[in-house]
Amino acid sequence: NNGLWCPCMCYPRGFVDKGVAHFDQNADVWLIPPLERQPPFVTHTDLLCHPSQRIADQTVNYPRLQTVPGGVIAMRYAENGHATIPNGGKNLLGKPEKGGTVFIFGTQQPLQEEVLLDVLKWTRDGSGGDRRGVLLASQNFDDGRCYQLGNNAIAADSRKKQTPNPLPGQLGSEHELLCETDVRIPDDVQVDKPYTVYWVWQWPNAPGKDPTYPNGRDEYYTSCVDVDL
Repeated sequence: NNGLWCPCMCYPRGFVDKGVAHFDQNADVWLIPPLERQPPFVTHTDLLCHPSQRIADQTVNYPRLQTVPGGVIAMRYAENGHATIPNGGKNLLGKPEKGGTVFIFGTQQPLQEEVLLDVLKWTRDGSGGDRRGVLLASQNFDDGRCYQLGNNAIAADSRKKQTPNPLPGQLGSEHELLCETDVRIPDDVQVDKPYTVYWVWQWPNAPGKDPTYPNGRDEYYTSCVDVDL
């Protein structure tokens, strides 16, 4: 309630640390639709969660968050150049401004085979789609502050001055600043069962911009997260 962080890091289902030996980013990254899909658009066969995230299971040492009804949580992610490099990255065509859109959905009735298109119908008032969940938040992928180090982007250098991490006078070396989407857990959730949160990033190609995708292209990335109340 005062803007300060609680000392409680938490992680998505099935999280794999980049620091482990033989790390494979496919262990964490879920692209919808797959690259080989033609035409490159989402269908009702596309499941929302990564295969390792389809059941409510945590990796050892990477716990789920504990919060309360009405609590505010911050979902944080690296910008990977999509916020600070022009056009969302080098040699990219037809990408949306501000890195596309992040949608956050919540439910206490998750499905093991949750379909992306079904969840995208959920609305803030809970009346959309099958009414199992709600849209909690939507915002630009780029929160206007985040940056990473070492990508030689002019915007990253200016943001380091605008929102340094750590703040001047604090101990510690220079770090990147993660992007952030803040979400308020609904007041009326049940406290005797987990609350499932779906982080959905929409980053499509517009039609007529990239000769590889003359009709445009869908591109979504997701993470599936459980919260204990």
